[in-house]
Order: sequence, then C-alpha cells, then structure tokens
Amino acid sequence: MPNIKKLIYVYLFVFASSVLFACKETPRDEPLKISDKIFDIKAKSGMMYKRGQQDSAIRFLDSAIAKIQLTSVEKWSVLNTKTAYFLNFKKRPDTALKLADSMVKVVEAKPALIKHYISALLVRGDVLMDFGLYEDAFDAYVRAGKISNSISKCYALSPKLGFLRYKQGFFQESIPYFKKGFNETLACADTSSFEQSFVSPQGLLNTIGLCFEKLKQPDSALFYYQKALRFIDERSLIFPNRTEFALMAKGVIYGNMATALMQKGQHQQTEKFLLKSIQINSQKGAENGDAQTARIKLINLYTLSKQYRKARLLIEEMENADSSFKNFTSQESIMKFLYAKWKFYDTVQDTKMAYINLERFHFLKDSTETANRSRQNVDVEHGLRDADRAQMLELLKKDAQSKQFLIVVAGIVIALIFVILFIVLKNLKRSKANIESLNAANNLVQNQYAQLTQVFSVLEKSHVENATIMKVVAHDLRGPVSGIVHAAKLILADEDLSENNFRMLQLVKDAGLNAISLINEMLNTHHGLGEKEPTDIARLLNDSMNLLQFKAEAKAQKISVTADHIIVLVNKDKISRVINNLLTNAIKFSGENDTITIAAVQQEQEVVISIADQGMGIPAHMGNGIFDMFSDNRRLGTASEESFGMGLAISKEIIESHGGRIWYTSIEGVGTTFYFSLPL
Repeated sequence: MPNIKKLIYVYLFVFASSVLFACKETPRDEPLKISDKIFDIKAKSGMMYKRGQQDSAIRFLDSAIAKIQLTSVEKWSVLNTKTAYFLNFKKRPDTALKLADSMVKVVEAKPALIKHYISALLVRGDVLMDFGLYEDAFDAYVRAGKISNSISKCYALSPKLGFLRYKQGFFQESIPYFKKGFNETLACADTSSFEQSFVSPQGLLNTIGLCFEKLKQPDSALFYYQKALRFIDERSLIFPNRTEFALMAKGVIYGNMATALMQKGQHQQTEKFLLKSIQINSQKGAENGDAQTARIKLINLYTLSKQYRKARLLIEEMENADSSFKNFTSQESIMKFLYAKWKFYDTVQDTKMAYINLERFHFLKDSTETANRSRQNVDVEHGLRDADRAQMLELLKKDAQSKQFLIVVAGIVIALIFVILFIVLKNLKRSKANIESLNAANNLVQNQYAQLTQVFSVLEKSHVENATIMKVVAHDLRGPVSGIVHAAKLILADEDLSENNFRMLQLVKDAGLNAISLINEMLNTHHGLGEKEPTDIARLLNDSMNLLQFKAEAKAQKISVTADHIIVLVNKDKISRVINNLLTNAIKFSGENDTITIAAVQQEQEVVISIADQGMGIPAHMGNGIFDMFSDNRRLGTASEESFGMGLAISKEIIESHGGRIWYTSIEGVGTTFYFSLPL
C-alpha cells in the first residue's frame, strides 16, 4: 500500500536519526554535538518540511550551510535529512544512495562516532531496499548488526529485516520480525519521543495486519488492525497535540480494515470503512496517497456488488483529477487502478476500454516483474544463520585464545607453588638445625655459660637470616602475584566470559589482592623509625579519612574528624600508616550505616588520638594478644573481609618507637575505641 511505504521510512529514518541525540561523548578532535547555529537551521528547515514545503526546505538548508565549516556530526545530520528527502519525497533512490554512501564515509573509521556509523549503514540499507537491491541491503543490515551487538540492541534491525521479506513477498516469514521489532521498539523507545513511542509501534502493528491480509487471513488481520487503533487511542492521551497524525493513522488503518472485511464478504461494512478512510485522508496535508488507494478499493467493491454507476463515477473522478498519473505514489498504485478499470469495463462488457486498460496493466506488470525477478533470491534466515555461524567461529577462536592464556597462567602459578614449597622445606630444615642447637645448649647451660652466650649469638643471627629470607620471598612473590592479578583483571574485562569462568577469575583476583596486601605488610615490618618532621595531626587525620572514605561509603558508613591543629615531631608516613591501619579495622569490623569518630586532643606533654567505632567489639579473652603478629586472633569483618593480624602489631611497634603508647577499650557487640599517644 502507498501509505505503508511512507510509514516504513518515517520509522526507519527516525530511528537512525535518534542515535545522534543519544550520543554524549566528546572526542579529542571535534565535538559530537551539533552547534546551536546548525540546530536552528535544521529546525527551521524541518518546520518548512512539515508544512508541505519540502523543496523549499531543502533549498533553504543547502543555502544556509553553504559557507559554514561543518563538523563530521553536522555533515552526517544534514546528509541524513537530504537522503530522506530524495528517497521519500522526490522518489529518486539513485540520488538518495549517493547521499547515504556519503553519510557512511563521513563517519567511518572514527571510533568516537561508531553509533553514527551504525545508523549510516542502516540508512544505506533502507535506500538499497527501496532500490530493490535486497542482497546489498541485507549485507548492510547485517554489517550494522554485528557492530551494534557490542553497544546496544536498540537499532531497529528486526523491522528492517521484516520489511525486506515483506517487499520480497514473503509475508508469513516477515511477521516474526515485525512482532519482535514491536517489542524491541517499546523497550528501547524514549517515552518522550513521538516518533519512537507512537509512530513506529502503531506502524508495525498495522504492517503485521497487512501481512495477514496478504495471506488471506482476514480475522488475524482485523485483530492487529484493531490493536493498532487501541494503541493510537492510548498514545493520543500522552501526545494530545498530535491529533492530526493520530487521525491520519486511523484513516490508513480504516482503509486496510476494509480489505479484510471484503475478504470476509461484508460489503456494507467495507464501504463504510473505505468512505471513512477517504474522508479523513483526502484533506490537504493528510495521507492523500492512502485515500487514492481507498478509492481504488471502492471501485473494486462497487464492481463486485454491481453498483456500476458508482464505480463509473469514481473512475471518472480519479481520471479527471490525475489523467497522467502524476500524483500516484508508486507503480503499484497505477497498476491497481488499471486493474480495477479493466475489471469494471470487462464486467459491463465495454470490450474496447477493457482491452486498453488490460494491455497497459500487463505492460507495467511485466516490466515490474522483470525488475523484481532477481530480487527474490535473498534468503534472510539463511543469511542470518551464516552470519551467526561466522560470529560463533570468531567467539570460539577468542575462547581458545583465552583458554590458552589461562593454561599459561596456571603453569606460572604451579611453578610458583613449587618454588614456595622448596623455600618452606629449606626453612624447615634450617629450623630443625636451630632446635638441635638449642637442645645442646640447654644441656650445657649449667657448666658452660660462656658457650650459652655464643649459642644465643648464633640464634640471633639465624633469626635475622629468617627475617631476611621472609622478606626476600615476599619481595620476589609480589611481582608474579601482581602479574596474576593484572592478568585476571584483563580476562575479566572480556564480556564473553561464561558465568563460571568469571566467578573463578574473580576469586583468583581477590586472592591475589589479599596476597599483595599481606606481602606489603611483611615488607614494611622492622623498617626503623626514619626521619622525623613537624606534622599537623589534624591534617594527617583528614588525609586518612579522605583516603579511606570510599571503603566506608561501600558500607554506607560515616566518618567524622574532630581535631585541633597540633604540631608533633614524628615520621609522617609511619604515623599515617598507624592511622590507616586503625581506621581500616574500624571500617572492617563496623556494620552498615555505623558512624566512626576520630578525635585528637592535647593532654599535658602528649597528644592522644582516638578512633572509635560502633562495630562488633573485641572479646575480652583476646586481651593484648591482638597486638601480637603471630597470634591466632584473626577474625572476618562484618562483610566477610579477611584480616591478616599484622596491622596492629606493626602499629604498636611504630608508636612505641616514637616513645608513645597504644591501647584500646571495647565492649563486645557495642564497639571499640583505639587510642595512641605521641609525646610533644
């Protein structure tokens, strides 16, 4: 039907153009947003177009931008408008195809304009489909679909494939595409957009009805036509200022309903709906092409029901209004009119006129069928299966590469495990030798005091060596473990990972991060006091709070700091580490929405810093054992965070090396307050 072609392209071009306004990124070389000047020019041109001044609108657009240096996005937008003009209004698909090709060239090879590139491919497919180059149109759609899969599903690909099958005459095969397209359109549409949430969905429902009409299934066709009418009534409440379009759309559907009713033999109802459709869409600015189609249907109805006088008057009326077919919207409309006249003249036995119209009808039909013969060979479903297979092969290739990488990582991890086992066994042997030395020294303690001193010296040296080895091991492990974490993060970035692989890699990453934290604490033990400098305690506390604020926010916790600007001579980095350790513990062992209070007050010759939480508290039996690096007093946090038990031991060593003290008070289930003092 002529009206369907117009509705199809309104739908397609609106969706292609809407991508422009969805993009917000800003590339380095030029802006993506249309300038206010170009926006105003396009708005004025658009108003002229809507008033029926299409030629003037395009002339104004060309002259207004002639001396303006356009960005890629602005060129894309102007070309999109002109493509729609030459395709839908001027009926010049050759010019429209050149413009669509220019659209593609303007934005291709520009990653920041990938969405515009996808839309340009879709528009090019629309033009190719109108040109009858269905295979090329299909290739353009599939190409756009492959690129868009990684960005968005809202590119209206299903309706386009449906229209392709529809134009090939495969009406049954096109219905699933239109149904899927209707659901996708409603899911993706901007509810404030008239085109996306009103025009396109009702057009798809109407087209589904047309498919059933072509399949001679009038009941199903009427079901979808009525569904489209209800949809229009519902959306008219949301867009009360668009009543003219709503009325035109209803007029189109009334004309289509008439065909289904004629198939059911309900001639009286058929005439009623056709007259209603003609009355609506014969108005100036309405869907005149559809009114023309409705008149042709009415001629057929009058001929079939033997109302020959009415049929003749309607034929003469249409011939007098447009004897050279200038206002007919397509070859198909002319053919339908010639066929209707032939049926009428043949029925009333006017052999001469019947022959003239039949001859003209067959001439147009033969030329159209010759042009269309090569267009029936594009199998959309087969093409999609081929595209899916190609995509699956690509995915399998990537999966094989990922698995190969995982095997390499697993090999590295196994090698690390063997290295660690070797070091552990070596340490065990050395520890065994130390124990034997201690036993020998203990047996000789009463008689050989001098030798005992020497043994202690040997033990001290052994202890230093053990600590050194531990740090060497920690240092050597940090690089490989960091590599494992980095590799896990890279693999996790792959969106094609299965849920099981994603969960295992997440565990690898988390375990690696915990190992790095433990290694860092091992390396920072016994580093000495270092250089002292005058430090503002209030500033140090606020810096720590800002650093760890994100951890607190993850559990909806609040941190407050109350501190005077007290200057203390300390090693700034060491004291900052103590504050971070205590604040991290407060966050770890506090629940959601709890408040953590940090304070610093001056008391005689020292400053006392306190960090109080409302967490789970410390059981009394743990006592000061929590400050022991090698104790078993390790607990999980309120969100199952792991604890290594080294932070408090390191903090105690740092504070005592500054001549201060560290202690705490706690009530289990109520909260804990840690204090430490620093001499002024």
